[in-house]
Amino acid sequence: MLESPKVMSLVDSLVRIVLTIAFFYLFKHFFVIENDLLLAFVSVLCAFVTFKGSIFLFHKFTANKQ
Repeated sequence: MLESPKVMSLVDSLVRIVLTIAFFYLFKHFFVIENDLLLAFVSVLCAFVTFKGSIFLFHKFTANKQ
């Protein structure tokens, strides 16, 4: 079931949404930024880089163990 492309796509989307929301409120808490659109853009960018980096590292570490 977890090998299904639809399920993995759903999980990827949910993780990206949670990361984006987490970065948004983290940045909003620590920085004084009045422009929420700019804050949302930076949050999406940071979430994308974090997600792709974690996927890359996961594949790199799991490939070495086989």
